[in-house]
Amino acid sequence: MTARTRHVPLRRCVVCRTSLTKADLIRLVDHESGWRLDPTGRAGGRGTWVCHTCIATSDDRATRRAFARAFRQRTDEVVALLEPCRESARSTPLAHATRHGGTHG
Repeated sequence: MTARTRHVPLRRCVVCRTSLTKADLIRLVDHESGWRLDPTGRAGGRGTWVCHTCIATSDDRATRRAFARAFRQRTDEVVALLEPCRESARSTPLAHATRHGGTHG
C-alpha cells in the first residue's frame, strides 16, 4: 500500500487572487467594531486572506485599489492594521514572485 499525501487546503489572497496555504497568508476578520487581525486563523466571522507580497506592496496604486474593493473602501483602516505585518513581510522571502489574476494582470 502506498502512502497517501495529505490534502493541504488553499486560501486565495483577496488582493492578487493567488492561492496559497494558510501559513503563507494573513487572515483579517470583519468584526462589529471593524476589521481585526486573526493570528490563529480560527476566529469567528467573515474572514479575508491577504498574502505577504500584497502587504509589502500596500503603497502600490493597484494594490490600494484592490484593498478598496475587498475591504469596502475602508482601506486606510486595513493598511494601518497590517502595518506591523508589513515589516516582517518585507524581510521574509516572497511566497510568489509575480502577481497573477485580475483584469490588468
